[in-house]
Amino acid sequence: MLRKRIALLERRDDLSFEEFDEHWATPHAEIISRLPGLQEYVQNSVLDWWRSGDASGVDGIVEVWFDDGVVTSPEQHTSMTQQDDEVRFIRTLTAVTVTDRRSYSSDDKVWILAPASLTGIPGLPLPDDAIVCSPEPDAVLMERPRLRRDAAAPSTVIILPVARAQAVALFDAVVAAFTESGAPNGLRVLRTTTRRIR
Repeated sequence: MLRKRIALLERRDDLSFEEFDEHWATPHAEIISRLPGLQEYVQNSVLDWWRSGDASGVDGIVEVWFDDGVVTSPEQHTSMTQQDDEVRFIRTLTAVTVTDRRSYSSDDKVWILAPASLTGIPGLPLPDDAIVCSPEPDAVLMERPRLRRDAAAPSTVIILPVARAQAVALFDAVVAAFTESGAPNGLRVLRTTTRRIR
């Protein structure tokens, strides 16, 4: 069975975003590409963000699809090489398997990370290609002893695939909708650009 994990990454304080992103895109991507059972691997670099209240920062979002028959447990789908490399550029990693496992392709994306159940965007219809997911019912946050993690994964993740030319306008519209409606504390809206590694 194919499963999907989303990981939220926050860079180390002593690294610029460019240094973080370069390391993630090259040596770290090579390490991840060698994991057993890996089917797809997508890196989403954060270009712009908005958050309400005390939500933590995010510099990158990982999407990995893997063959569950090859992996003993989703939380342990890792290697020591991967974990040794993570501490070189990541401060916080919050990762969990999610309910929507569809594969898709997009240049850019607008992400909504909600701390509670969320069914849409106030005043804006969800496009047909929107991906709405939540942690799997039995999901456990991935453990990384040398890294921080958020106390919980987002309860709802909405991914809006968008063409690069429309990404800024969509991001601005989503932020405006939540600003006008009074977003719940901890809600994050992110605009990312995509690197498909595999």
